[in-house]
Amino acid sequence: MSSVVVIGGGIAGYCAALGARRAGADVTVLAKAPGATALYAGSMEVVDDLDAVLKTEPHHPFTRLRLDSVRLATELDAAIPSLLLALEKDGLKVEGTWKSRGRYADLHGLARPANLVPASVAAGELKGLVGRRVTVVGVREVGDYDAESVAQALKELHGVEASAEEVSIVDLPVGAALTDLYGRRAPSLTKSRASLVAYPPGFANLPEGGFELLATPPSPHGWRLQQAIGLGTVRARVDGLQVEGGRVTAARAGEKSYRADSFILATGHYIGGGLHKDHASTTSEPLAGLGVFHDGMPASELAARLARFDYLDPAREFRSGLATDERLRPLDQAGTAPYENLHAAGAVLGGYDYAGACGFGVPILTGWLAGRFAARAAR
Repeated sequence: MSSVVVIGGGIAGYCAALGARRAGADVTVLAKAPGATALYAGSMEVVDDLDAVLKTEPHHPFTRLRLDSVRLATELDAAIPSLLLALEKDGLKVEGTWKSRGRYADLHGLARPANLVPASVAAGELKGLVGRRVTVVGVREVGDYDAESVAQALKELHGVEASAEEVSIVDLPVGAALTDLYGRRAPSLTKSRASLVAYPPGFANLPEGGFELLATPPSPHGWRLQQAIGLGTVRARVDGLQVEGGRVTAARAGEKSYRADSFILATGHYIGGGLHKDHASTTSEPLAGLGVFHDGMPASELAARLARFDYLDPAREFRSGLATDERLRPLDQAGTAPYENLHAAGAVLGGYDYAGACGFGVPILTGWLAGRFAARAAR
C-alpha cells in the first residue's frame, strides 16, 4: 500500500486525505492547530460560473489543472458527495450541491450565498421562507444579538413574514455573548404559531421547523466543522522537509520525521502558516522554499506593488500564493516542479479570492485531486 502525508488540518487537508484514501493510500494528516477553516461562518461557496473561471482567470487553480469544464464538473460531482458523506460520518451533516446556490440569512438578517450549508441551516433558505411565518428567537440575557432587528430585516429586505420572540435562559449572566449559547439545548417557545423558527447559531437539539442563522466568525459553525475534520489528525508542527534526489522523503516535526511515498501541502495562507510575509512585504513559502506568485509573476519581483496592494486593497494582495502544474505539483521561482512527489492544495495556492465564489471550491477540489494524484504517484 502506498503512503501519503498531508500537512495541514483544514478543509483542503481533509479532502486530500479523503481523495488519497479513496485511491488506496495509507494517509497520515499532520496539523499544528486549527487553521482558517475554524473561522468558517456557515456558508460554503464552491463555484459560481465554471466556464467563466476557465475563460477569464488564467492563473486560477482550476485553470491550471488544464481540464475543460466538463471534466472539472465530473470531478466536482465525485468530490462533493464524497465530502458530504465523510463529514456526516464524522458528526456533521451538510447539505447542498455545487450546481445550485441558495441565499441564507445571517445574524443581521442579511443574505449570504452558499452552495453547501449545515443541515441545521438548510431550512432557512430565503426563497423557501417567503409566504411562511417565521419566528426569530432572541435571548434576553445575550447582549450582542438583536432578534427584533433580524426580523425587521427579513421583512424589509426579503419579504419574509417574520416576528421576534424573546426567551430567557436563567443560568446565563446578563450581558452574555452568543458564544455562551454553544451546545445548550434549544429553548422552547410559548407564543409562536410560526411554521419555522430561526435560532441564533450554537444551540443543540433544534425542534422540528427550527433552523440556525448564519454567523460571523468565530462561530459555532466553524467549531463544529473543525471538530469533524480534525478527527484522526496527528498534532504536529512541521518545520521542514527532507529531500533526496528531487523527491521529498520525510516531513520533519521537531525531533520526529514522518516518512511517506508522497506529500501534500495543505498548509493554508497567512493564517495557517502556509505562507510567510516579512516586514518588507516579501511573501515566501517556509517549508520547501517554493515559488510564490501573483498574477503569474514571482512575488519577489513585485514587492513594491504588493506593498501598495496591502495598503490600498488587501484582498487583492491575498491572491498571492503557490502556482502548480496540471498534477498540482507546486513550482519553484523558475516555474518548474522541483519535487516529483510533492503536491499542494487549498488556500496556499494563489490566483483566486478565497473569500469569494470559489472560497471552498478550491480547497475541496484541489484537495480531492491532490490526494488522488499523490496516491497514484506513490504507486
